[in-house]
Amino acid sequence: MTWSEDIDEIIFHIKDKLPPDHELQSHDLYPGIKWSKRLIFIVTDDTTGNYLLMDFEKMRRWKKTKHKVPFIKFFKDMREVVDMINHDHALECDKYK
Repeated sequence: MTWSEDIDEIIFHIKDKLPPDHELQSHDLYPGIKWSKRLIFIVTDDTTGNYLLMDFEKMRRWKKTKHKVPFIKFFKDMREVVDMINHDHALECDKYK
């Protein structure tokens, strides 16, 4: 989980990494979950109700420009987010068997 006192700074970081004409610039974003010690977030898009995975470790070119944006994966609903987290948790636990 992200600390509530860090939310504004994280939102600034996210929007700073997106080009001015990116559709998410005008959306209300809330980064609720962060991978430990990594720049990967699960973000709630309060404007559309969608959930996004934003991975700042996998930057990609934006529309054939020099600008790089984080890899973004859109989830259909919270169930997909929970399934992804459970899958990743199971893979991590398997390492210690």
